[in-house]
Amino acid sequence: MLKFETNQPEDWKRELLNSLTNVQDLADHRLISKDEAGRVESISQEFKIRITPYYAQLIENSPDCPIRKQAIPHLSERDPFLPEWATEWSRKIYNRPEPWHPDPIGDLQLQVAPRLTHRYGQRAILHLSSMCAVYCRFCFRKSHLNDENRTLYEGGLQPAFDYLREHPEISELILTGGDPLSLNDLMLEKIFHQIEALPGIQMLRIHSRMAVTLPSRFTENLIKILNQGWRFNITIVSHFNHPKELTEIARKKLRMLRRAGVTLLNQTVLMRGVNASVTTLQLLFQTLYENGCIPYYLHHPDWTPGTFHFRVSVQEGRNLIQNLRGLVSGPALPEYVLDIPQGLGKASLMSNDIEKIDGFKSNEFTGAIYELTPPSTRNSNRNEGNKKALYLDFATTL
Repeated sequence: MLKFETNQPEDWKRELLNSLTNVQDLADHRLISKDEAGRVESISQEFKIRITPYYAQLIENSPDCPIRKQAIPHLSERDPFLPEWATEWSRKIYNRPEPWHPDPIGDLQLQVAPRLTHRYGQRAILHLSSMCAVYCRFCFRKSHLNDENRTLYEGGLQPAFDYLREHPEISELILTGGDPLSLNDLMLEKIFHQIEALPGIQMLRIHSRMAVTLPSRFTENLIKILNQGWRFNITIVSHFNHPKELTEIARKKLRMLRRAGVTLLNQTVLMRGVNASVTTLQLLFQTLYENGCIPYYLHHPDWTPGTFHFRVSVQEGRNLIQNLRGLVSGPALPEYVLDIPQGLGKASLMSNDIEKIDGFKSNEFTGAIYELTPPSTRNSNRNEGNKKALYLDFATTL
């Protein structure tokens, strides 16, 4: 078990430098055995490793540990061979034999300038950095993070700011990555000043997992910057997936941010073997709510390479939400959503609008085809509001 105790303002930088970044590091710290190291070396080459000492100390020596599953490479990250019905439907719906894709929600497809994705009319996404404190095994951008061409993150920021200036209808800017808070305070403050100069931007949303993986990042100086009296309102969207991540220091940092006037939301990915149970989600959502962080989205897993082993079926997720009603406070129950592939936007999976039109089952897989209405995005024709999209959903039965 790793130990990490520090109270110095710059410790977050030192901890990043001391992160575990390869299979040998994991073996040296007894997080995997030598036999495991040999088996997962090829996986680590395909999808990189980074684990902070803080997050590593949460990992138990058990294959069922929910933190281990999110951080340690595993042979399950090799995508399975699919049954014929799945490949046939994937070709019909996605024009490819497998549903997974390196750009599962259309970040690249909808890029309008270097580092800038514009999916919905009034908001845009700025990809600030490919760096994260932990490279999560479930990440929907895990292929981008290992992309040597850095296609989401290459180029300067000025063309993105020029686009935002030319489109004043964009009132909300979402900072993402990687993790935008991997940038140092000086760079962040400079970017905030550039955003302040954009007359259209009223809301700044920062998607960061630092409260989960590196809470020391929230220094007094960073909180001072966030509370500097900017013209735009600031929301931080954290990404807690399991109650075990809500440590004493993590809860303390959430409360500090709330006292500084930052709005706190949380998004969770529903994952088999990590949090796909009523008991786990109830404790997670209620604890977040009691610490001033509103559960915002429960994401159905995206069709990302190397993440099939985490998938649950849509019906499993719907059943979980139904069973959570009444067990958690109303504001603590998030919306269960799906990012429709090919950049079609988010849809609620609890809506009456979603319809199952076919189902399949084999010894290894269970699956279904759903029909649903995509939301209005920047490229959608609002006169086609009733146009439906098909979604292929399946998961392992093992």
